[in-house]
Amino acid sequence: MNKKTMGSIIATGILSFAGIVVETAMNVAFPTLMSEFHVSVALVQWLTTGYLLVLSLIIPTSSFLKRSFPTKNLFIISNVFFISGTLLAMLACNFWMILIGRLIQGVGTGIALPLMFNIIVERVHPSKIGTVMGFANLIIAFAPAIGPTMGGYIVKTFGWRDIFLVLLPLLVISFLIGIKSIEQISKIEHLKFNWINWIALAITFSCIIFATNDASDYGWLSIHVLALICISIISIVFFYFHSKKDLQPLIRVNVFSNLRFDLSTIALMISQFSILGVSLLIPNFAQLVLHKNAFVAGFLLLPGTTLGIVMSLLGGKALDYYGAKKPILFGFGAYAIAMLLLTVFLPNINTGLIIIFFAIAVIGQAFSSGNTLTNGLQQLPNDLNTDGNAVLNTVQQLAGALGTSIVATIVANAQNAKNVSMQMGTLNGARSAFGLLFILQIIAIILNIIIFRNKNNKA
Repeated sequence: MNKKTMGSIIATGILSFAGIVVETAMNVAFPTLMSEFHVSVALVQWLTTGYLLVLSLIIPTSSFLKRSFPTKNLFIISNVFFISGTLLAMLACNFWMILIGRLIQGVGTGIALPLMFNIIVERVHPSKIGTVMGFANLIIAFAPAIGPTMGGYIVKTFGWRDIFLVLLPLLVISFLIGIKSIEQISKIEHLKFNWINWIALAITFSCIIFATNDASDYGWLSIHVLALICISIISIVFFYFHSKKDLQPLIRVNVFSNLRFDLSTIALMISQFSILGVSLLIPNFAQLVLHKNAFVAGFLLLPGTTLGIVMSLLGGKALDYYGAKKPILFGFGAYAIAMLLLTVFLPNINTGLIIIFFAIAVIGQAFSSGNTLTNGLQQLPNDLNTDGNAVLNTVQQLAGALGTSIVATIVANAQNAKNVSMQMGTLNGARSAFGLLFILQIIAIILNIIIFRNKNNKA
């Protein structure tokens, strides 16, 4: 890569990292915020769920934005949004100001994250794309794990507002590098924004998120929750068929005519669902069951995260050297083992075992997540890469929101059970959630076996 390509990737990568790391950094601060602002766990988790919902609404527009506006302009706009949201959240005098700040941050990250992948696909040679994608996916996969350690230390030592303060120097560095490095390569097209398709997606994602959140209060089989799920299904079906007929769709849905891309998309959703779920489970389990402070709770993820930085790069190189099959199946297999161990050992687990089991999960994430995304994109023709990138990045954020929401719902239901203490309810809920994550890894393995069953698959 030349210096400007590398600078472009670093600039968008720093911005994406800042956006993702704050997701789980805030998770550790939830008990503090609940006490300070007198809000429930169901409300405070919207700091993460609402943020991810905004991402899932902005990222589908990335193909339109990339083809319609200069890349540098998009980068500048994403920075302005993120800095504005960060300042608002840092200076907030009530919970709602923090939430609004987080939503504004989501707009910035929603523009920057797919921009990073579009730059890689557009400018990096195919023989090195696995390695560079490994670097990029390191940001997505392990920023959520770094967040709790950073958040726990900051909350214990300084206070929750400084979680936002420490992001500002990173954002300034990102802005300066991007201004000097980002160049325009692709031609600008004159496209009309498809509001009908976007509204259909907004209804779909919003109903899914609200349904998973409300399930803790009303139950999964309640009329309220089932109605929301039905509305989301109707909306996404409408989006698909309307996009097929539209001359300028928001996303060209013919990417879904490729079965391997479809299965890779589901596997990637499982991967992101799992890492966000675990990043929520472990710190809260450590605080509410093991009675550790916020710093210790976040620190439990640090050894695995440190290991993951190296393993993520090795995972990308493994794709370049061996192809996609071996690293992806190894990755989901390792993650499945980690979730099974957490489920079995959880009643009598200690911090040492949590660190070891999470490290195994991180190794699995390093080999599965980024390579699944890369392999999915490799199933598509070049002219559909921006659309495929929009789909894969969107479902990652949606899956992350669902992972946070569903795991929180499982734990909340267990905590609210009759004649059960908060400690025992959290323990029971966490064990059920880890069991669910184990089952999902097995499903991901089966999906990838189907993807690679054809020996002539070049991926």
